[in-house]
Amino acid sequence: MAPRAAVLLLAVAVAALCVPASAQTRLGRLVVTGVVPCNTGTLIDVATSPAFPDAKVELRCGGNVVAGATTSRNGSFAIETDMTDALAALLLGACDLVVDTPLAKCNAALPAAGTLVSSLQGPLSGMLSGVFRFAPAGFSFRMN
Repeated sequence: MAPRAAVLLLAVAVAALCVPASAQTRLGRLVVTGVVPCNTGTLIDVATSPAFPDAKVELRCGGNVVAGATTSRNGSFAIETDMTDALAALLLGACDLVVDTPLAKCNAALPAAGTLVSSLQGPLSGMLSGVFRFAPAGFSFRMN
């Protein structure tokens, strides 16, 4: 098990023990925020890439769409969902952010096929408040 997954597993287990039994059916909220770049490559730098407005971003865990959002004019997005929807897959590191909107929508010179994909990263801050905040680890372009 990767060290990051082990730390996440431990943190969620501790959080679950701190929650009263009557509230354990709801473990908290998962919030993912970030900016989608309009570029190709591996681990695309959002600071040096143009933003991707009106892109559909999905949080996929274990191959299933858990939640989604559309980026704003500046390419930013915020996805919020119940932690129980993604808990098991998060623990296994099986959650990704996927942008299926073709890059040609933000720049006609870029490919019309392929997706942007990013794993999640983030501190486990909010563990006691019940809000778990994550961000993209870095989008990479993948051909379909």
